[in-house]
Amino acid sequence: MGVIEFLIYAVIGTIGGVLSGLIGVGGGVFFVPALVLAVGWDITDAVAASLIVIIFSSLSGTFRNQRSRDPADWRWTALFSLAVAPASLIGVAISRFSPDAVVEVTFALLLLALAVPTARGRKDVGGNRANLPTWIVFAAGIFIGALSGLVGVGGGVMMVPLMVLGLGLTAKKAVSTSLAVVMFTGIVATAGYLATGFDRLAEVPVLIVFSMVGAWIGVKARDPLPDNAIRIGFGVFMVAVSLQILAGVVF
Repeated sequence: MGVIEFLIYAVIGTIGGVLSGLIGVGGGVFFVPALVLAVGWDITDAVAASLIVIIFSSLSGTFRNQRSRDPADWRWTALFSLAVAPASLIGVAISRFSPDAVVEVTFALLLLALAVPTARGRKDVGGNRANLPTWIVFAAGIFIGALSGLVGVGGGVMMVPLMVLGLGLTAKKAVSTSLAVVMFTGIVATAGYLATGFDRLAEVPVLIVFSMVGAWIGVKARDPLPDNAIRIGFGVFMVAVSLQILAGVVF
């Protein structure tokens, strides 16, 4: 890896980490399009790298949450991980054995779907009373796991409301629990990509280290900055990236 490449990966890692610290976005939302558009990676390799970064970021967050008032519920973490984590291998298989266009279109559509919720910010789902059948929650978990393995997004944005409405967790405890599930999902999905030929491990440590540095900067900078403006700006960024990816597929 040359100096220029190192600097590019360092910038990508830092920006991704800063965004994570500022607004809590998952690694895949930024790292995948950055590696594809800025560095020219194949989208499948970008997804695999994103999942590796997610393991470390979610591990750090899980340790931090254990010292908070609302740590992860490890019973539900274990049970939900049994649905989500193995299902990520479905996404890995689809990614490996389907055209890149399938992954690109799926990722672009997911960005569009998440752009508005990201811009609006995380809202507490009212109450902690379960009103969804548990089997629906776990069926949705299988879908989230497959999507995570396919496009390299942790899935916490989708898991939190499911855990509140279906498992009866408070919103804050659901956030902590979903982060732990994301960690296990990342481990399983990464193992799938490593077993099927991901070989760009040399660049990943740079992304990990600088994303951790960026996350620290983002957390420190969060208080004085206008949260709504940051979220709206990133939502616009997500829409622009998704449209660029779709345009590349179509044209």
